[in-house]
Amino acid sequence: MTMGAYIAEYNLKHIYKDETFETWVSKKCPSCNGGFAGRVSTIKKNAGVPTTFYDKRLDAFDWSLYRKDDGTPYDTSKHQETVTKITKEFEKWDERGMGLYIWSKVKGSGKSFLASCICNELMNTKAIKTRFVNCADLIDISQSGDKDSWEEYKRDPMKLLRECKFLVLDDIGQRTNSEWLEDLLYKLIDERTRNNLVTIITANMSISDLKLDDRISDRINAKCIPLHLPEVKIRSKETMTTRNEFLKEMGLIS
Repeated sequence: MTMGAYIAEYNLKHIYKDETFETWVSKKCPSCNGGFAGRVSTIKKNAGVPTTFYDKRLDAFDWSLYRKDDGTPYDTSKHQETVTKITKEFEKWDERGMGLYIWSKVKGSGKSFLASCICNELMNTKAIKTRFVNCADLIDISQSGDKDSWEEYKRDPMKLLRECKFLVLDDIGQRTNSEWLEDLLYKLIDERTRNNLVTIITANMSISDLKLDDRISDRINAKCIPLHLPEVKIRSKETMTTRNEFLKEMGLIS
C-alpha cells in the first residue's frame, strides 16, 4: 500500500512532528495543536489560576504600589530580583526543587496576585505544567476522586498535585483544627520535597509562626525561600485602577 493510500484509508489529515520525528495522524493532539502556543493554552486552562489573575503576567504586578504612610516607596528590588530569577532561570530552581514562601500579615497585600503572575509567566514562556490550589480546597479535592475510574489521576486527584512540575499552595494559613487536612498537607509537601518539585506557598505569617505540624513547617523551611512582601494593602489600589481603566474604555471618564 502506498503512503497516499494508507493516509486516505485511515483518514489521516494532520501531520505531527517534533525535532526528531514526523508522522500523519487522524486528529491533532489537544496539547500539541498549534505548537508551543497550543500547549500553553491547554496548560493554562487546566492550571486553576484564579479567573481574576488568569492573564496577568509579571509586568502587570506594580511594585510601585508598595508605599509607606508618608508616600515614600518601599525598596522591593530584592523581591523583584528573586521573582525574576525563578521565572528566567527556572531550570536551576527545578534542579534543586526550591520554591518561594510569599507572606505578609496584611490581607490584600498581593500574595496570591504575585503567585499567579509567576505561574502565568512560567506557563507562557516555558510551558511549565502548573497547578494553583487554595489550601482550604484540599479536602474537597481529595474527596472528589472516582474510585471506579481507570485513570489514576481521576481515582486520586491529590496525586496530580503531588506530582505536577510546579504547584502553588495558596493561603496555607494557621492551624487548621483538622487532622485530615494537616495529613493531606504533610503528604503533599513531603512527597514534593522528596522529589525536588518546585512549590510556591502563600501565607499571612512567617514560616516560624505557622501553627501546623512541625514536620510540615520543617519541609517548607527547607525548600522555600521566604519572600516577605511589604505590609501594605494594594488590592484596593489595584481595584481602583481596574475600575478606572474600564470607565475610560467606556468613555465615562477622561
